[in-house]
Amino acid sequence: MKKYSWLFKPQFYILLSFYIVLSYLTLGLDRTLARFFFTEDGFFEYVGALSLFAASAVMFIVFARAYRTRATTGIHWIKIIVYLGIAVLFFFGAGEEISWGQRIFHIETPEALEEVNEQQELNVHNLVFFDYYLMDSDDLFNIFWMTVVVLIPALALVSKRFKNWAENLIPIAPWQLSLLFLLNYLTAKVAKILYLSVYSFFTVSFSQAVQEVKESHYELLFFLLALYILWDFNQTLNNAPPSTV
Repeated sequence: MKKYSWLFKPQFYILLSFYIVLSYLTLGLDRTLARFFFTEDGFFEYVGALSLFAASAVMFIVFARAYRTRATTGIHWIKIIVYLGIAVLFFFGAGEEISWGQRIFHIETPEALEEVNEQQELNVHNLVFFDYYLMDSDDLFNIFWMTVVVLIPALALVSKRFKNWAENLIPIAPWQLSLLFLLNYLTAKVAKILYLSVYSFFTVSFSQAVQEVKESHYELLFFLLALYILWDFNQTLNNAPPSTV
């Protein structure tokens, strides 16, 4: 992927910003249309799950190529493990998003799990354990992306020493994606205020509907992050000394 490709064009990020902001207008739709967007296995959930599955596939490719060419690139073994960890994390997130295909394949929730899962589903993130013994799973997720996609890239922008140290061990997200993550977070906050009084799809709670839209956008952005990491690795490989290739 060349530097002038769509991944680096300002127009792409402008269009994506419009998509993020305008998609929250769906919170004001009537019940028939809202059912398409907000229900389990609805539009936003599937966009998010497919984005994470695709991001996982990209990261497994990055890991495999990084491991295979480690002698050529001289890439640090920690960074290779981080690539693998991200791939596994994205795959786990995608499976959790659709409760591991429970509704698709009509799988019954085991009784023991049903008793400790807030939504009686085949997943981990809704376990009551998080509410009683840890912080909410949504809060853990927010801490994760704010640290990985916002805080670390911000530190890399202001400190060249930190950037030179960190980029040897972990991939650093581009600031364009950092801004989109923040845009999504803030737009969701505003949407909760603007659409509370007009939301009419009572099958799914208002807070859950906002969450579905917000999570879908985060997961789409993670797919873009995976593509950026692939581009960044290709740059490392292409810049390897010719004598070692």
